[in-house]
Amino acid sequence: MSLNLAGVILAAGLSRRMGRFKPLLTIGGRSLLARAVACLDQAGVHDLRVVTGHLAAELRPALEDLGLTEVHNPDYARDMYTSVRAGVAALPEGVDAFFLLPVDIPLVRPASLNHLRPAFAAARPAVALPTFLGEPGHPPLIAADLIPAILAWPGQGGLQGLLERYADRTLRVPVADQGVLLDMDTPEDHTHLQAVWERRRHPNEDELAALLGAVQAAPAAVIAHGQAVARAARELGQALVAAGNPLDLAVLEAAALCHDLAKGQPDHAQAGAAVLRDWGWPRVAELVALHADIDPPAQGPVGADEVIYLADKLVEGDQPVDLDQRFQAKLERHGGEPGAVIAIERRWNAARAIRARIAAVCGREHAVAG
Repeated sequence: MSLNLAGVILAAGLSRRMGRFKPLLTIGGRSLLARAVACLDQAGVHDLRVVTGHLAAELRPALEDLGLTEVHNPDYARDMYTSVRAGVAALPEGVDAFFLLPVDIPLVRPASLNHLRPAFAAARPAVALPTFLGEPGHPPLIAADLIPAILAWPGQGGLQGLLERYADRTLRVPVADQGVLLDMDTPEDHTHLQAVWERRRHPNEDELAALLGAVQAAPAAVIAHGQAVARAARELGQALVAAGNPLDLAVLEAAALCHDLAKGQPDHAQAGAAVLRDWGWPRVAELVALHADIDPPAQGPVGADEVIYLADKLVEGDQPVDLDQRFQAKLERHGGEPGAVIAIERRWNAARAIRARIAAVCGREHAVAG
């Protein structure tokens, strides 16, 4: 059953601690308001209400450019809950639930909203909260059934004070998105979030832990294997970079860590890549998609895909393994299966070719273990 969803963006605050009007501040060349709108829109939530208050006249041209519906809160200076109430009161009839997103939480990924939607549809809670490593974040997805209670609530403790009364009907949904926790209240926060945005091309260590853990529930053996492959890939990558071969080591290591996140599923490399693309890490997804089979080039710089492919073949379980001994053992096990032999020899040849390419770049044969 599809849900009729709406969104309320809170942009009415005084921005006292920031000292500048937060909705129009930028991260990565886009205003916080535009980022909030894009997040909801990319998650398929197009019916939006933006609550204004402080400096509403300055915000109005941006609202008009984005085709947004303004809800002005004349009581914005009293507290944030007056803006919550104003936004909720303006929601159209027939809405099943709505996201409530403060404009100063600008790095939420649309994937987090997309994870909340089916979980909410299946369980029909009062509230669905995204959680990152167990900590609740924004935006909550709130059932329309709560609208009368929100409008009647006198405001003690703000919205959180009200939602605590529905703790037994609150669904916590794990996400692999640190952005659900990152708000922007001060100039130092602004600087920090700009730096976070610049590193968003790959998941950070905590996001990988969330993805492999609570979100995907990868088996311990898969996680241990990924960690061992990442160590091997890091060693190879550092040697290549030191020799002048360009590589993005952060992307390389992230892809190595989660290359088997969909292990056990049909065509697990492509399945894992699809998960990573959904979370907004296309470069990492591209490398994961290639880790099981590759046709290495004969010349040119060694690519991250080649490094991960070889690193994966240099690890069995969570232990290093000799490359040639590993493939020789595979041939002995599958010698009576012509199709398997062809596949094993193709992969062995690819791994040997990559090993030779890395050794040639690094200028020493022992640069490659195995």
